[in-house]
Amino acid sequence: MNQSLLLLILFLLAALILYLAAKLYFLKKEFKWLELEQENNSQLLNKKELKIKELERNIKVKLEKARNIHQRMLPDRLAEPADYFISDYYQPAEYIGGDYYNIFKIDHGAMDPFFDQYLLYFFDVSGHGIDSTLLSIFVNDSIENYFKLRHSPGEKISTRELMNYIDQRYQKEDFPDDYLVCLFIAVLDRKKNTLSYSSGGFQYPIYKLANQESLEEINIGGLPISTALGALKDSRQEKTVDFKKNTTLFLSTDGLLEQSSGSEIYFQQLQQILKKYKFLPAPFLKDLIRSDFYNFTGDNQGSDDITFLVIDRPQGELINLHLSRENAEGKKLEIMEFINQNSWSNHSQLGTLKDIILSQLENLNSELKIKALNNQQLLIFSLENSEVGWESLINNFPELTSITEKDLNLAHNQLEDILFSREEIYFSSSKDRIYFMLLKKENLN
Repeated sequence: MNQSLLLLILFLLAALILYLAAKLYFLKKEFKWLELEQENNSQLLNKKELKIKELERNIKVKLEKARNIHQRMLPDRLAEPADYFISDYYQPAEYIGGDYYNIFKIDHGAMDPFFDQYLLYFFDVSGHGIDSTLLSIFVNDSIENYFKLRHSPGEKISTRELMNYIDQRYQKEDFPDDYLVCLFIAVLDRKKNTLSYSSGGFQYPIYKLANQESLEEINIGGLPISTALGALKDSRQEKTVDFKKNTTLFLSTDGLLEQSSGSEIYFQQLQQILKKYKFLPAPFLKDLIRSDFYNFTGDNQGSDDITFLVIDRPQGELINLHLSRENAEGKKLEIMEFINQNSWSNHSQLGTLKDIILSQLENLNSELKIKALNNQQLLIFSLENSEVGWESLINNFPELTSITEKDLNLAHNQLEDILFSREEIYFSSSKDRIYFMLLKKENLN
């Protein structure tokens, strides 16, 4: 090979090496630029991710605040007439909901001795977000305004007129016509032992339970309040239900009754529960339904608010006592006499019940209300104190049994009997009330 050809080959190899070296240099430079760009993009993505998380936290905080406001809207406690037991349950579908309910004694001023009436109402506003909550505030405010501006002490209260008043106010506000207000309003009259009511928008009935009688469905019906329908002044009706002793009413918005487990809705199972366990007083029946409902739904939490009320007018001997530090010692004898009646003297849990009552009397720092019932089936004690919780009391008496802790033994399309024993003392608690129940016989159902 001649020298010139060799030099040419060497020159070409050198040029190729220089080209590849330059290419490698620029590739490394481009790679570093891409790495830098990726790092910048990654930082940008991290910043945006942090921003999203911050926004989510802010939304959650605002929803929590809205939920707290909505919870404060709900009554701290329901007014409970002397010869009734009343229990309620509410669970919003989201942070806040559109359901609302209340029971309060109607103020008749100087005419109070001649009247003993309570207003009971519950309603369901379509949807379950902030807009529904705002509409709930409007409806509740309308009811309060009616008693401030339209009702005079001693004047007959017409639930039909009250619904018309709310409807007319609603129409004037010109709310969007895709909103609906389903509303039930009733007057519980203890002089007449009746419940007069007007209703609109609910497709499911309320239930009337009486011992030794079949379950009675009361179809409340009616059209909802909506700007799409306009004012319905002439179509409202007022109906009356007798509320004799040994009677329980179960009232609910649609959320509980139309909840599905996949193959059936809870409406059907609830009827079985009410028929089998209508002997249970309101607080314990509420606990049973609540526990059974969540066993029925499982992981399916549903998309609607859950609201129901149980109102019980039992038969038997009742006492109602208001205790303070000053009179507690004097009332103790009366309470012990009520507990020590011959029909309960051999009950295995009577001693525990006495210890519970005495523990509250000995450590009484504020007002305590006691309601007790004795009949052929049950002995019930209710303690009410707005200043203390009941957790420590429950912890001090581990022998207490909650119905919510019992195994409901649900099988497919079949509800097994739930066993209740006279060897147990049952309790049911809410924010300011706790109830204790003894049974005289096994399995009253």
